[in-house]
Amino acid sequence: MSATGSAGTIGAGDHLKDRFGSLTVAVEALECPTLLNNGFGEHNIQGIGDKHVPLIHNVMGTDVVVAISDKATDSMNVLANTHEGRSYLANRGVSSEVLAAITSFGLSSWCNVLAAIKFAKRLHLGEDDLVVTVATDGAAMYGSELADAVKRDWPDGFSELSAAQVYGEHLLGAGEDHLLECKDVDRDRIFNLGYYTWVEQQGVSIEEFQARREQTFWRSLLDMVPVWDNLITELNARSGADASV
Repeated sequence: MSATGSAGTIGAGDHLKDRFGSLTVAVEALECPTLLNNGFGEHNIQGIGDKHVPLIHNVMGTDVVVAISDKATDSMNVLANTHEGRSYLANRGVSSEVLAAITSFGLSSWCNVLAAIKFAKRLHLGEDDLVVTVATDGAAMYGSELADAVKRDWPDGFSELSAAQVYGEHLLGAGEDHLLECKDVDRDRIFNLGYYTWVEQQGVSIEEFQARREQTFWRSLLDMVPVWDNLITELNARSGADASV
């Protein structure tokens, strides 16, 4: 499960699906629901792309789409990174280890975590089930966003009562809305969204574009992994040499 962004991270779902039979879940911003509703609007979950389907997103292998509001991610950023919010979480029994960890969560990270909660509720998952997601960015990047959110949403200050409201609305109250369990017709619709961007605008051939409908295409890319690894190793070596000059 991952916010789509450039769709690099969610590509791990292909391997997990082949190896363990997992479901691949794509996450996006509710204020610009591209996969859910063809893309309209703008949002504040920084690090997530919108209004287009990345060429490297295996749409036909995506099982679920979940949308999360930027109100929720802004609120969770405040909850995790204010004295009042952390005090409330501690009183709720959140351990010091978890409190220390969530201060590293940025807006995209909270998007993924909240989507995981919605997904688990929708599928009625229990303690023997596993949901894998990624904390993709850090809170240190969003100090100004935190201040702006407090000023905008809590002009009288963020209190422990405010923290309780955020906790109740966005964690305990996370529902099953804005979640699509994809059928073939949904995958086809989402796949077709990419035609204008990649074929008409970027010049990808229709044959290359269409080839991505088949899972054999995505599996064939695994043969390229050793080549890519070697190229990355060479680039890192050159960059290190240049940096030392």
